[in-house]
Amino acid sequence: MKLEIEITEDEIRNVVERKVKAAIGSQTESYGADAYIKDQVKLRWQTAVNELIKEEINNSQKLKEKIRSEIERKLRAQLSAAMKSAI
Repeated sequence: MKLEIEITEDEIRNVVERKVKAAIGSQTESYGADAYIKDQVKLRWQTAVNELIKEEINNSQKLKEKIRSEIERKLRAQLSAAMKSAI
């Protein structure tokens, strides 16, 4: 008896991918992973927040424009609603 099975590269890739995802999932469920992630966040927290603050300060003109645009949009909507109700 002769048995032939064809397995494509994509099928192999999918099986390996599922196994890798399962291994990553089981690793991230461990207490050690949680502690490691928390430690890494603590290490980078201050730097990340400082960068976000700097970015917002540097984009203050852009922020002002967004605020002005939003106020203008709301005023136009209110004006339009007032004009419709007056008719």
